[in-house]
Amino acid sequence: MKPIHSDKKKLAPKVMASAASGIIDMIKNHGGDVESILGNSGISTSAIISPAHELDLVKYCDLFDVSAKLTNNYYFGLSFGSSFKPSKLGAIGYLIINSPTLSAALNNLVSYFPAHQDNSIVSLTQNRGIYQLNYEITDPRVLNRRQDAEVSIGMFCNIFKHCLGDRWTPIEIHFSHHKIDDSVAIYEKVFGCPVLFNQSINSILFRHSEFNAIMPNNDPFLFAVLEPDLSKRRHARSSPDDLFMEIKHFVKTNIGESVPTLASTAKNFCLSPADFQRELKNKGSSFNDILKNTRKELALKYIGETDIKLTEVAFALGYSELSAFSRAFKYWTNMSPQQYRQLVHVTTTTPSTTQISS
Repeated sequence: MKPIHSDKKKLAPKVMASAASGIIDMIKNHGGDVESILGNSGISTSAIISPAHELDLVKYCDLFDVSAKLTNNYYFGLSFGSSFKPSKLGAIGYLIINSPTLSAALNNLVSYFPAHQDNSIVSLTQNRGIYQLNYEITDPRVLNRRQDAEVSIGMFCNIFKHCLGDRWTPIEIHFSHHKIDDSVAIYEKVFGCPVLFNQSINSILFRHSEFNAIMPNNDPFLFAVLEPDLSKRRHARSSPDDLFMEIKHFVKTNIGESVPTLASTAKNFCLSPADFQRELKNKGSSFNDILKNTRKELALKYIGETDIKLTEVAFALGYSELSAFSRAFKYWTNMSPQQYRQLVHVTTTTPSTTQISS
Protein backbone atom coordinates (compact mmCIF):
# COMPACT_ATOMS: atom_id res chain seq x y z
CA MET A 1 0.00 0.00 0.00
CA LYS A 2 1.25 3.46 -0.87
CA PRO A 3 2.00 5.96 1.91
CA ILE A 4 -0.66 8.53 2.67
CA HIS A 5 0.09 12.18 2.00
CA SER A 6 -1.82 15.47 1.99
CA ASP A 7 -4.78 15.65 -0.39
CA LYS A 8 -3.61 17.05 -3.72
CA LYS A 9 -6.21 15.52 -6.01
CA LYS A 10 -8.69 18.36 -5.62
CA LEU A 11 -6.66 19.93 -8.42
CA ALA A 12 -7.35 18.89 -12.00
CA PRO A 13 -5.80 15.47 -12.72
CA LYS A 14 -2.85 15.48 -15.09
CA VAL A 15 -1.23 13.24 -17.68
CA MET A 16 2.18 13.63 -19.28
CA ALA A 17 1.90 15.22 -22.73
CA SER A 18 4.07 12.41 -24.11
CA ALA A 19 0.87 10.29 -24.11
CA ALA A 20 -0.35 12.46 -27.01
CA SER A 21 2.88 12.26 -29.05
CA GLY A 22 2.04 12.20 -32.74
CA ILE A 23 -1.61 13.19 -32.45
CA ILE A 24 -1.20 16.38 -34.48
CA ASP A 25 0.14 14.40 -37.44
CA MET A 26 -2.63 11.85 -37.08
CA ILE A 27 -5.30 14.56 -37.06
CA LYS A 28 -3.82 16.00 -40.24
CA ASN A 29 -3.58 12.57 -41.87
CA HIS A 30 -7.28 12.04 -41.19
CA GLY A 31 -8.23 15.38 -42.74
CA GLY A 32 -8.92 17.12 -39.43
CA ASP A 33 -8.45 20.79 -38.58
CA VAL A 34 -5.80 20.77 -35.83
CA GLU A 35 -6.61 24.27 -34.58
CA SER A 36 -10.34 23.53 -34.36
CA ILE A 37 -9.86 20.18 -32.60
CA LEU A 38 -7.36 21.54 -30.08
CA GLY A 39 -9.60 24.56 -29.49
CA ASN A 40 -12.64 22.39 -28.82
CA SER A 41 -10.55 20.33 -26.41
CA GLY A 42 -9.12 23.33 -24.54
CA ILE A 43 -5.51 22.32 -25.25
CA SER A 44 -2.84 24.62 -26.68
CA THR A 45 -0.42 23.56 -29.40
CA SER A 46 2.57 24.56 -27.26
CA ALA A 47 1.44 22.25 -24.44
CA ILE A 48 0.92 19.22 -26.64
CA ILE A 49 4.19 19.34 -28.57
CA SER A 50 6.38 19.21 -25.46
CA PRO A 51 6.48 15.65 -24.02
CA ALA A 52 7.62 16.94 -20.61
CA HIS A 53 4.56 19.15 -20.19
CA GLU A 54 1.47 18.01 -18.29
CA LEU A 55 -2.00 18.03 -19.81
CA ASP A 56 -5.30 18.20 -17.97
CA LEU A 57 -6.51 14.56 -18.00
CA VAL A 58 -10.12 15.58 -18.68
CA LYS A 59 -9.02 17.66 -21.69
CA TYR A 60 -6.68 14.89 -22.85
CA CYS A 61 -9.56 12.41 -22.95
CA ASP A 62 -11.80 15.00 -24.61
CA LEU A 63 -9.09 15.53 -27.24
CA PHE A 64 -9.53 11.99 -28.56
CA ASP A 65 -13.30 12.21 -28.38
CA VAL A 66 -13.32 15.51 -30.32
CA SER A 67 -10.74 14.17 -32.80
CA ALA A 68 -12.95 11.14 -33.51
CA LYS A 69 -15.98 13.33 -34.15
CA LEU A 70 -14.34 16.08 -36.19
CA THR A 71 -12.34 13.66 -38.38
CA ASN A 72 -15.40 11.41 -38.77
CA ASN A 73 -13.24 8.51 -37.63
CA TYR A 74 -15.09 6.60 -34.92
CA TYR A 75 -11.98 4.48 -34.34
CA PHE A 76 -9.53 7.37 -33.96
CA GLY A 77 -8.37 6.30 -30.47
CA LEU A 78 -8.11 2.67 -31.52
CA SER A 79 -5.91 3.62 -34.51
CA PHE A 80 -3.76 5.98 -32.43
CA GLY A 81 -3.17 3.54 -29.58
CA SER A 82 -2.46 0.50 -31.75
CA SER A 83 0.30 2.38 -33.61
CA PHE A 84 1.83 4.02 -30.52
CA LYS A 85 5.31 2.74 -29.61
CA PRO A 86 6.14 2.40 -25.87
CA SER A 87 9.18 4.69 -26.13
CA LYS A 88 6.88 7.60 -27.06
CA LEU A 89 5.47 7.55 -23.52
CA GLY A 90 8.63 9.25 -22.33
CA ALA A 91 10.29 8.30 -19.05
CA ILE A 92 7.85 5.53 -18.10
CA GLY A 93 8.01 4.10 -21.61
CA TYR A 94 11.81 3.90 -21.56
CA LEU A 95 11.68 2.39 -18.06
CA ILE A 96 9.33 -0.32 -19.35
CA ILE A 97 11.30 -1.31 -22.45
CA ASN A 98 14.56 -1.33 -20.48
CA SER A 99 13.19 -3.70 -17.84
CA PRO A 100 14.87 -7.13 -17.91
CA THR A 101 11.73 -9.20 -18.58
CA LEU A 102 8.13 -8.73 -19.64
CA SER A 103 6.97 -9.47 -16.08
CA ALA A 104 9.31 -6.76 -14.74
CA ALA A 105 8.12 -4.37 -17.46
CA LEU A 106 4.45 -4.90 -16.59
CA ASN A 107 5.08 -4.64 -12.86
CA ASN A 108 6.98 -1.39 -13.46
CA LEU A 109 4.06 -0.11 -15.54
CA VAL A 110 1.73 -0.90 -12.63
CA SER A 111 4.06 0.61 -10.05
CA TYR A 112 5.03 3.81 -11.85
CA PHE A 113 1.88 4.62 -13.82
CA PRO A 114 0.75 7.08 -11.10
CA ALA A 115 3.88 9.12 -11.94
CA HIS A 116 2.66 9.34 -15.54
CA GLN A 117 -1.10 9.81 -15.14
CA ASP A 118 -3.19 10.94 -12.18
CA ASN A 119 -6.32 9.28 -10.81
CA SER A 120 -5.86 6.15 -12.89
CA ILE A 121 -4.93 2.58 -12.05
CA VAL A 122 -3.09 -0.16 -13.91
CA SER A 123 -3.03 -3.58 -12.24
CA LEU A 124 -2.01 -7.18 -12.88
CA THR A 125 -4.20 -10.10 -11.85
CA GLN A 126 -4.14 -13.79 -12.64
CA ASN A 127 -6.60 -16.64 -12.42
CA ARG A 128 -5.91 -20.26 -13.37
CA GLY A 129 -2.85 -19.40 -15.40
CA ILE A 130 -4.47 -16.55 -17.31
CA TYR A 131 -3.03 -13.10 -16.61
CA GLN A 132 -4.84 -9.79 -16.98
CA LEU A 133 -3.40 -6.30 -17.36
CA ASN A 134 -6.19 -3.98 -16.22
CA TYR A 135 -6.67 -0.24 -16.74
CA GLU A 136 -9.20 2.35 -15.63
CA ILE A 137 -9.51 6.05 -14.91
CA THR A 138 -10.96 6.52 -11.43
CA ASP A 139 -11.67 10.27 -11.53
CA PRO A 140 -15.43 10.94 -11.89
CA ARG A 141 -14.68 14.24 -13.64
CA VAL A 142 -13.49 12.29 -16.69
CA LEU A 143 -16.67 11.55 -18.61
CA ASN A 144 -15.35 10.72 -22.09
CA ARG A 145 -13.48 7.47 -21.54
CA ARG A 146 -14.13 5.23 -24.54
CA GLN A 147 -11.49 6.70 -26.86
CA ASP A 148 -8.96 6.85 -24.00
CA ALA A 149 -9.57 3.20 -23.10
CA GLU A 150 -8.91 2.15 -26.69
CA VAL A 151 -5.81 4.38 -26.86
CA SER A 152 -4.43 2.93 -23.62
CA ILE A 153 -5.17 -0.74 -24.33
CA GLY A 154 -3.63 -0.32 -27.78
CA MET A 155 -0.52 1.29 -26.24
CA PHE A 156 -0.18 -1.47 -23.65
CA CYS A 157 -0.51 -4.20 -26.29
CA ASN A 158 2.54 -2.69 -27.99
CA ILE A 159 4.57 -3.34 -24.83
CA PHE A 160 3.89 -7.04 -25.40
CA LYS A 161 4.76 -6.73 -29.09
CA HIS A 162 8.01 -4.95 -28.26
CA CYS A 163 8.99 -8.00 -26.22
CA LEU A 164 7.29 -10.87 -28.07
CA GLY A 165 7.19 -9.63 -31.67
CA ASP A 166 4.61 -8.00 -33.92
CA ARG A 167 2.73 -11.28 -34.44
CA TRP A 168 1.86 -11.56 -30.75
CA THR A 169 -1.85 -11.51 -29.96
CA PRO A 170 -3.72 -11.50 -26.62
CA ILE A 171 -6.14 -14.19 -25.52
CA GLU A 172 -8.92 -11.62 -25.24
CA ILE A 173 -9.41 -7.86 -24.96
CA HIS A 174 -12.04 -6.49 -22.56
CA PHE A 175 -13.51 -2.99 -22.72
CA SER A 176 -15.79 -1.47 -20.10
CA HIS A 177 -17.70 0.64 -22.65
CA HIS A 178 -20.56 -0.54 -24.83
CA LYS A 179 -20.05 -1.85 -28.33
CA ILE A 180 -21.67 0.08 -31.15
CA ASP A 181 -23.64 -1.79 -33.79
CA ASP A 182 -21.60 -4.44 -35.61
CA SER A 183 -18.13 -3.01 -34.97
CA VAL A 184 -16.67 -6.04 -33.14
CA ALA A 185 -15.01 -7.39 -36.29
CA ILE A 186 -13.01 -4.16 -36.65
CA TYR A 187 -11.64 -4.47 -33.11
CA GLU A 188 -10.89 -8.16 -33.55
CA LYS A 189 -8.93 -7.40 -36.73
CA VAL A 190 -6.80 -4.82 -34.86
CA PHE A 191 -6.10 -7.00 -31.82
CA GLY A 192 -6.14 -10.41 -33.49
CA CYS A 193 -8.34 -11.96 -30.80
CA PRO A 194 -11.90 -11.91 -29.39
CA VAL A 195 -12.93 -8.47 -28.03
CA LEU A 196 -15.63 -8.24 -25.36
CA PHE A 197 -17.48 -5.07 -24.37
CA ASN A 198 -19.39 -3.85 -21.31
CA GLN A 199 -16.95 -5.66 -19.01
CA SER A 200 -16.18 -4.59 -15.45
CA ILE A 201 -12.77 -3.22 -16.43
CA ASN A 202 -10.55 -2.59 -19.48
CA SER A 203 -8.16 -5.56 -19.73
CA ILE A 204 -5.64 -7.44 -21.84
CA LEU A 205 -5.75 -11.20 -21.16
CA PHE A 206 -2.51 -13.03 -21.90
CA ARG A 207 -0.74 -16.35 -21.32
CA HIS A 208 1.31 -17.42 -18.31
CA SER A 209 4.01 -18.73 -20.66
CA GLU A 210 4.62 -15.17 -21.94
CA PHE A 211 5.06 -13.58 -18.54
CA ASN A 212 8.79 -14.20 -18.07
CA ALA A 213 9.96 -13.51 -21.63
CA ILE A 214 13.23 -11.55 -21.90
CA MET A 215 12.86 -7.90 -22.94
CA PRO A 216 15.12 -7.44 -26.01
CA ASN A 217 18.00 -4.94 -25.94
CA ASN A 218 17.23 -3.72 -22.44
CA ASP A 219 19.69 -1.23 -20.97
CA PRO A 220 20.17 -1.67 -17.19
CA PHE A 221 22.07 1.64 -16.96
CA LEU A 222 19.22 3.65 -18.51
CA PHE A 223 16.75 1.85 -16.24
CA ALA A 224 18.82 2.81 -13.17
CA VAL A 225 18.92 6.45 -14.31
CA LEU A 226 15.15 6.73 -14.86
CA GLU A 227 13.77 4.85 -11.86
CA PRO A 228 14.71 7.32 -9.05
CA ASP A 229 13.01 10.27 -10.76
CA LEU A 230 9.84 8.29 -11.45
CA SER A 231 9.83 7.05 -7.86
CA LYS A 232 10.03 10.62 -6.52
CA ARG A 233 7.27 11.76 -8.87
CA ARG A 234 5.00 8.89 -7.89
CA HIS A 235 5.56 9.58 -4.18
CA ALA A 236 4.83 13.30 -4.59
CA ARG A 237 1.56 12.70 -6.46
CA SER A 238 -0.04 10.17 -4.09
CA SER A 239 -3.21 11.14 -2.23
CA PRO A 240 -5.51 9.84 0.53
CA ASP A 241 -8.09 8.97 -2.14
CA ASP A 242 -5.69 6.47 -3.72
CA LEU A 243 -6.51 3.76 -1.18
CA PHE A 244 -10.26 3.96 -1.80
CA MET A 245 -9.80 3.89 -5.57
CA GLU A 246 -7.39 0.96 -5.41
CA ILE A 247 -9.74 -1.07 -3.21
CA LYS A 248 -12.61 -0.37 -5.61
CA HIS A 249 -10.42 -1.36 -8.55
CA PHE A 250 -9.41 -4.58 -6.75
CA VAL A 251 -13.07 -5.47 -6.20
CA LYS A 252 -13.93 -4.79 -9.86
CA THR A 253 -11.14 -7.01 -11.13
CA ASN A 254 -11.85 -9.88 -8.74
CA ILE A 255 -15.62 -10.01 -8.41
CA GLY A 256 -17.38 -12.83 -10.25
CA GLU A 257 -18.57 -16.21 -9.08
CA SER A 258 -17.27 -15.20 -5.67
CA VAL A 259 -16.93 -11.84 -3.92
CA PRO A 260 -13.63 -10.45 -2.60
CA THR A 261 -13.54 -10.73 1.18
CA LEU A 262 -12.14 -8.27 3.67
CA ALA A 263 -9.32 -10.72 4.43
CA SER A 264 -8.34 -11.29 0.78
CA THR A 265 -8.47 -7.57 0.03
CA ALA A 266 -6.40 -6.67 3.10
CA LYS A 267 -3.81 -9.28 2.07
CA ASN A 268 -3.57 -7.68 -1.39
CA PHE A 269 -2.66 -4.38 0.29
CA CYS A 270 -0.14 -6.07 2.61
CA LEU A 271 -2.21 -5.30 5.73
CA SER A 272 -3.78 -7.45 8.41
CA PRO A 273 -7.60 -7.40 8.41
CA ALA A 274 -7.56 -5.40 11.65
CA ASP A 275 -5.14 -2.78 10.29
CA PHE A 276 -7.07 -2.64 7.02
CA GLN A 277 -10.36 -1.98 8.84
CA ARG A 278 -8.70 0.60 11.07
CA GLU A 279 -7.21 2.42 8.07
CA LEU A 280 -10.61 2.68 6.40
CA LYS A 281 -12.40 3.64 9.61
CA ASN A 282 -9.95 6.48 10.15
CA LYS A 283 -10.93 7.77 6.72
CA GLY A 284 -14.65 7.52 7.44
CA SER A 285 -15.35 4.43 5.36
CA SER A 286 -15.50 0.64 5.56
CA PHE A 287 -14.82 -2.29 3.29
CA ASN A 288 -18.53 -3.17 3.20
CA ASP A 289 -19.40 0.34 2.02
CA ILE A 290 -16.84 0.17 -0.79
CA LEU A 291 -18.01 -3.32 -1.78
CA LYS A 292 -21.69 -2.28 -1.85
CA ASN A 293 -20.98 0.87 -3.86
CA THR A 294 -18.88 -1.04 -6.37
CA ARG A 295 -21.54 -3.71 -6.84
CA LYS A 296 -24.16 -1.02 -7.31
CA GLU A 297 -22.07 0.78 -9.92
CA LEU A 298 -21.49 -2.43 -11.88
CA ALA A 299 -25.14 -3.44 -11.56
CA LEU A 300 -26.33 -0.17 -13.09
CA LYS A 301 -23.80 -0.56 -15.87
CA TYR A 302 -24.68 -4.16 -16.72
CA ILE A 303 -28.43 -3.64 -16.59
CA GLY A 304 -28.01 -0.81 -19.08
CA GLU A 305 -27.07 -3.51 -21.59
CA THR A 306 -30.34 -5.10 -22.67
CA ASP A 307 -28.68 -8.21 -24.16
CA ILE A 308 -27.24 -9.36 -20.82
CA LYS A 309 -29.61 -11.66 -18.94
CA LEU A 310 -30.41 -10.61 -15.39
CA THR A 311 -29.26 -13.99 -14.08
CA GLU A 312 -25.87 -13.37 -15.72
CA VAL A 313 -25.70 -9.93 -14.10
CA ALA A 314 -26.44 -11.46 -10.71
CA PHE A 315 -23.73 -14.12 -11.06
CA ALA A 316 -21.21 -11.57 -12.39
CA LEU A 317 -21.68 -9.59 -9.17
CA GLY A 318 -21.25 -12.60 -6.92
CA TYR A 319 -24.91 -13.29 -6.11
CA SER A 320 -25.79 -16.96 -6.02
CA GLU A 321 -29.46 -16.30 -6.83
CA LEU A 322 -31.32 -13.75 -8.94
CA SER A 323 -33.72 -13.09 -6.07
CA ALA A 324 -30.89 -11.93 -3.78
CA PHE A 325 -29.61 -9.58 -6.47
CA SER A 326 -33.11 -8.24 -7.15
CA ARG A 327 -33.62 -7.41 -3.46
CA ALA A 328 -30.28 -5.59 -3.33
CA PHE A 329 -31.03 -3.69 -6.53
CA LYS A 330 -34.46 -2.59 -5.31
CA TYR A 331 -32.86 -1.37 -2.08
CA TRP A 332 -30.41 0.75 -4.13
CA THR A 333 -32.86 2.21 -6.63
CA ASN A 334 -36.44 1.62 -5.40
CA MET A 335 -36.99 -0.24 -8.69
CA SER A 336 -36.71 -3.83 -9.77
CA PRO A 337 -33.95 -4.66 -12.26
CA GLN A 338 -36.60 -5.14 -14.95
CA GLN A 339 -38.16 -1.72 -14.29
CA TYR A 340 -34.77 0.00 -14.33
CA ARG A 341 -33.79 -1.72 -17.59
CA GLN A 342 -37.01 -0.59 -19.25
CA LEU A 343 -36.44 2.98 -18.07
CA VAL A 344 -32.84 3.04 -19.32
CA HIS A 345 -33.86 1.55 -22.65
CA VAL A 346 -36.46 4.29 -23.22
CA THR A 347 -33.98 7.01 -22.25
CA THR A 348 -31.11 5.77 -24.41
CA THR A 349 -33.28 5.35 -27.52
CA THR A 350 -34.30 9.02 -27.43
CA PRO A 351 -32.43 10.82 -30.26
CA SER A 352 -29.59 13.09 -29.15
CA THR A 353 -29.05 16.59 -30.54
CA THR A 354 -25.64 17.15 -28.96
CA GLN A 355 -23.06 18.56 -31.41
CA ILE A 356 -19.49 19.81 -31.28
CA SER A 357 -18.79 23.26 -32.61
CA SER A 358 -16.42 23.40 -35.55
